[in-house]
Amino acid sequence: MTAKDFDDRLLGRATGVDAPAPPPAPDLMKAIAGMKPVKTRGRFGAFLTVALLGLVAPVASLLLRPLRRDLDALPMTWLVVASLAWGLAFVLTLAAALVPRRGDVLPAAGRASRVGTAALVVLALFTLFATVDAPGIPDHPVGTSALLSSCVHCAGYVAKVAAVFLIVGVLALRRLAPVGRSKLGMALGAAGGAMGGLVLVFLCPIGGAAHMLLGHVGGMALAAVAGALLLPSLLRRR
Repeated sequence: MTAKDFDDRLLGRATGVDAPAPPPAPDLMKAIAGMKPVKTRGRFGAFLTVALLGLVAPVASLLLRPLRRDLDALPMTWLVVASLAWGLAFVLTLAAALVPRRGDVLPAAGRASRVGTAALVVLALFTLFATVDAPGIPDHPVGTSALLSSCVHCAGYVAKVAAVFLIVGVLALRRLAPVGRSKLGMALGAAGGAMGGLVLVFLCPIGGAAHMLLGHVGGMALAAVAGALLLPSLLRRR
């Protein structure tokens, strides 16, 4: 035995290192026995919650408000394509804002902003080049003042629909958006605006590509800008 071994043994006796560990406390053992695995957050939970709550007002509008009087005179093909365009813009943009990629925990803010921007561009082009009116039935605003007034009215409706998605989205993203909040807010606002535009396909009696572009797509664009500006400050307050 070396001098070092002898010194280490004496030190161990003095400090109690070689003594057996005390048994764990009963409260600790009880807590360990009662532990259960934590349920992981579903990828689509936030998406479904925001979609279901945000759809209440649009569905109520379709059920309670009168439909546009030229609805039966519009080509069915155009009506289906327009509904699909606005509907897909809503679903894809909302999913990009709230659903993480497979294997990720947080939504991808860059992807969300790209999808929201693409949806705006596609709808603007569709509205500009593929708007269809039933001859002689829809109202066409005469003059700049009437056009702007009609656009403000429809954009206001789109903003109301988008506001609900933004408010509910704040609750869904309060722990899922440490970074990229402006981009996520932009996508969330664009998604709500797309839903408002989809409802207006069936409610708005005003025809013309100018009104559709400025009032419907313009309302969606304003909702996207509002989401980008408001979501970061709203999340900081929570």
